[in-house]
Amino acid sequence: MLFTVAQAFTILSCASQEPVFTEGMTPEDYFQRAQDAADKGHYELALKYYFKFKETYPDNLEKNVWASYEIAFIHHKMGNDAKSLELLDEVIALYSQDRASVLPKTVKVLADTVKQKILVSQKKPEPVPEKPAATSTPAPTK
Repeated sequence: MLFTVAQAFTILSCASQEPVFTEGMTPEDYFQRAQDAADKGHYELALKYYFKFKETYPDNLEKNVWASYEIAFIHHKMGNDAKSLELLDEVIALYSQDRASVLPKTVKVLADTVKQKILVSQKKPEPVPEKPAATSTPAPTK
């Protein structure tokens, strides 16, 4: 009985887990906590860490673009590909602006790759046309 209660408590605590923000958290702290949460399948918790990072460090351009990519990727993991595509397009659009030269190129490559993967998975296979039935043609007469 005790084992079952402990399991239920663990499951319920994971479902309603709230982020822990401490004073002086570095960008790396936010990313590590977000990644740990995502690795455990706690996607909503991971999103909270990324959004709080973006709010706390709005001027950290490089890490903000990474956080934006991670948010888009988490939406994909959650099965919300429409939202993921929307967010990936926003990330990709950053690279057509003046500051593209200072942004990490890896993020754009990853965003393009995930976007293409989603688009390919959404494309319904083309129906294979039926082959016409073989008919016998009469032999030519002389």
